[in-house]
Amino acid sequence: MSMAPVVAEPAAAAAGAAPKDQADAMLARMTAAEKEALVRCDFTAVAHLGIPALTMVDASAGLRGETGVTAFPVPVAQAATFDEDLAGRVGKAIGAEGRTKGYNNLLGPTVDLARTWHFGRQAEAMGEDPLLAGRLGAALTVGMQSQNVAATVKHFAAYTQETNRFFTDTKVSDRALHEIYEAPFRRVVTAAPTASVMMAYPKINGTFATRNTALFDDLKKNIGLQGYTVPDFWAGDDQVAAARAGMDLAGLGPGAVQIPAGSLTAGAIPAARLDDAARRILITMYANGLFDHPVPVPADDVSTEAHRTLAHETAVASTVLLTNRASALPLPASLKTLAVIGPAGTDTFTGVSGSTYVNPGAWTTPLQAIRTRAGSAVQVTHTQGTTGDVPLATVPSSALRTSAGAPGLAGTYYAGAEATGTPLTTRTDPTVDFTTAPVEGLPAVWSAKWTGTLVPTVTGLHRFSLLPAGTTSLKIDGKTVVSGTRQMRRFFLGPYDYPLQGTADLTAGKAVTVELIYTNAAAETGTCGLTFGWQPESLIPEAVAAAKSADAAIVFVNRVAGEAMDHESYALPGDQNQLITAVAAANPRTVVVLNTDGPVATPWLDDVEAVIQAWYGGRGTGTALAAVLFGDSDPGGRLPVTFPADTGQGPGTTTVTYPGTNGTVSYDEGIAVGYRYYDIKGQNPRFPFGHGLSYTTFAHGSLEAAWNATAKTVTLSVTVTNTGRRQGTDVVQVYATLPAAAAAEPRRLVAFRKVTLPAGGTQRVTLTVPAQDLTVWQPGGWRLVPGSYTFAVARSSRDITVQRVLGIR
Repeated sequence: MSMAPVVAEPAAAAAGAAPKDQADAMLARMTAAEKEALVRCDFTAVAHLGIPALTMVDASAGLRGETGVTAFPVPVAQAATFDEDLAGRVGKAIGAEGRTKGYNNLLGPTVDLARTWHFGRQAEAMGEDPLLAGRLGAALTVGMQSQNVAATVKHFAAYTQETNRFFTDTKVSDRALHEIYEAPFRRVVTAAPTASVMMAYPKINGTFATRNTALFDDLKKNIGLQGYTVPDFWAGDDQVAAARAGMDLAGLGPGAVQIPAGSLTAGAIPAARLDDAARRILITMYANGLFDHPVPVPADDVSTEAHRTLAHETAVASTVLLTNRASALPLPASLKTLAVIGPAGTDTFTGVSGSTYVNPGAWTTPLQAIRTRAGSAVQVTHTQGTTGDVPLATVPSSALRTSAGAPGLAGTYYAGAEATGTPLTTRTDPTVDFTTAPVEGLPAVWSAKWTGTLVPTVTGLHRFSLLPAGTTSLKIDGKTVVSGTRQMRRFFLGPYDYPLQGTADLTAGKAVTVELIYTNAAAETGTCGLTFGWQPESLIPEAVAAAKSADAAIVFVNRVAGEAMDHESYALPGDQNQLITAVAAANPRTVVVLNTDGPVATPWLDDVEAVIQAWYGGRGTGTALAAVLFGDSDPGGRLPVTFPADTGQGPGTTTVTYPGTNGTVSYDEGIAVGYRYYDIKGQNPRFPFGHGLSYTTFAHGSLEAAWNATAKTVTLSVTVTNTGRRQGTDVVQVYATLPAAAAAEPRRLVAFRKVTLPAGGTQRVTLTVPAQDLTVWQPGGWRLVPGSYTFAVARSSRDITVQRVLGIR
């Protein structure tokens, strides 16, 4: 809850003055101690000057940690809309709800890029392309700040993994840093120069981003940020050194600041640096109306009907139809029975764990929405089929035996991260389920190994889960079934746990050996924990029976994701792949809904008729899905990330390039991120960037291209025609191939436009490409290389429809 400061003195700046002039006038009245107080987030000490306190809230998909707010689709879903106007309206709605809840500084949008499929926070990022992320991020920022709040764009820069996220040293080329990772921020800052920017956690080329002078120079001197910089929540870095390097606000509120009062005025940083930091904070406040529009007393419920409708619209616009054989979708009017299978009820994931999770409040689940839309004409059944990606019940001692025949497993505990050497102690543990050290006197870093046998009571597919804070693995009869690392079992922001999943086919009464290894070395400092869980009776047979008796089957699957975790496996967790395969064998009209944060393996792709990528759609998850399934809405989304065919594709396929070795990760691919990598390496992805099907068909033709040497722009015009029998949505994408002398990627996205047309409708679409979007970073700065440029209109990065060559000098 925020409180307006008690104002003892009126603001000195004249009404109507430019924000910089207002800031300078205020700065002239402030003592060095007051400037330091502002930088240290000690807003009480400057309240008498009329300077408002910054009240902050995470806000990339709505307001994290609040109730009575609107849960919008996650950022990667926002990127999938390819719609700047829609993004601007979402930003405006989030800004309005933030103010009404008493906040004047919204921590969002997030415009990080997805480099690999491993990234646990890819749902919080905006895809793999810097132009797409930047343009939508700019629209979101402008929308938010139209509501008299300040936006904080995050995380600058090259933040692409959670493994060792606080300390990884990212080795990235200067060119890749400028052309790829800084590029989204450049677009946001160009559109909203008085926004603020949050610095990333890791080191960039040897220096933490929070005190990397080269990054601060790029952001402030080259990109043109007028507002302030701020670190993320973690305050383990040297905050004085950060302030000296270019950090402006020392932390996210008083509780995150570790700089003692008086430190910055005692010569720790130059007086000019202190002035610059305070001025930037004030400029952001003045420019975004924080002085003139104090936040109101927080309201309980700020979600309006218009915002809820907008959330639904955004979810529909982000839904990607990946494949649709035999026109399985929309579901036909002749449908009489429909089997809905999987976690499609209240166990549906609506968001991502961590700082982007938003409580959806009262919302319509996919199962509810499908039943409502189907009405009495269609009999809809629901069978669980799978519990999805959740931790399972603890394996009981009755199913476990030590080598001596005692219930449980033999636990051996060791000092250090490896479960080898001389044990500290050995004992029998009835179960493996702890959240604090199970043995007294263990060192700060310890490990353990549990061995014995497990005796199944049923025959068939068994699920196993490990819920760790640390690194763990499970072997059954010598075969690794589950393995991986989690920094924590559950991130404290959001309701979801971070389990590791696996399966094994077992026979009732036939004992199998169990070896379970654990270490807390990779856990969040001071934490540990492990739960060894299982589900001995498969839910798949019941789902197969339901599918056999229905005209069509909808299989809903999911994967948990969030802050402080990465994905070790490309497969859907647990038994979900087996479920899809079994259902598809029972019912030829099977539709799969992927409610995931990004790409996953699809080994069953040829066995199903349609696949929908739903992301995490916020409160609109259910209603949007039903609208698309029944054809009330065209699936409006396009992929903002490439879906690899397998784990050998894309960047980061070696340990050096992901997750790194000895604390260093090398971005050896340079500018070849996302579809650029696939094009350079000649790899064929499962689904390319920009891909997405409509329920109708479109033709592109009559492309014209012209270079305006005075305005330094390329103008493109193309005719788009709906050649199908129903209204639909097309995303016109333009890719440019630069001259060979530019040594650039084979093609880059330079423009896009979303178009909705009725059956038979035609529209002439004009797009403008600034010369800056055709430049490359070379030593000394940006350069537009003269020569022949090819502009290709496309449906995806791999589906070119028409192109023209244009000479630019």
